[in-house]
Amino acid sequence: MLGRKYVFETKSTRLRRLFISGAAMSMIGLALVATFIVYIPIYAKLQKGRAAGAFFQKSPDAIAVFTGDRGRISYAMELLKKNPTSKLFISGVHAANSFQTLLNKQATPATSQELSSPDMQVDLDYESKNTFENVRETVQFLGQNPDLKKVLIISSDYHIMRVNLIISHFLHSSKTEFYFDSVPSQYTSWQETRKLLVEALKIARTFVQLKILREEIITED
Repeated sequence: MLGRKYVFETKSTRLRRLFISGAAMSMIGLALVATFIVYIPIYAKLQKGRAAGAFFQKSPDAIAVFTGDRGRISYAMELLKKNPTSKLFISGVHAANSFQTLLNKQATPATSQELSSPDMQVDLDYESKNTFENVRETVQFLGQNPDLKKVLIISSDYHIMRVNLIISHFLHSSKTEFYFDSVPSQYTSWQETRKLLVEALKIARTFVQLKILREEIITED
């Protein structure tokens, strides 16, 4: 009579099997993390293409730029120069700055002269100290200006995914349409690559706080 065949493990073979399984799971986990990190700037590029299509031969109602890294304000000013009917909202401005001082520091002489016109519609937010507050103040600004329906958000490419994640937390039933444009990073130096790694951790933390723990206010940065 044939019975069930049993295979017995020794202690050494069991340890070996656990080690191989653990190593395989670790490699899979690292691959998933690496894929996510690589996707962050790709996501920003996709959003940039979506914005380009939405504002082809027409201007956004508002351009909101979040301060923090180089190139953001100057890029927003160049866009405002091309779209003078748009309203500009700069979030996270240092208390010592006015729009004119920002023009002098960030814009080219030609752009600075053109945007110095009193007809420019510019609002500055001096309250925000982090990304969550940038979004919160931007949403409040839009709530005070309900005619602004199509809004272009400007930040660095590595920052766009987290900004969009936080916006989704604030606007569940809003009719405002958000689009995203960004200043690209090169990622050719450790300093630039490190920003991407840190941002991936911030995105994960923000997702847990907002979507899983359902926290209403977070301190991100």
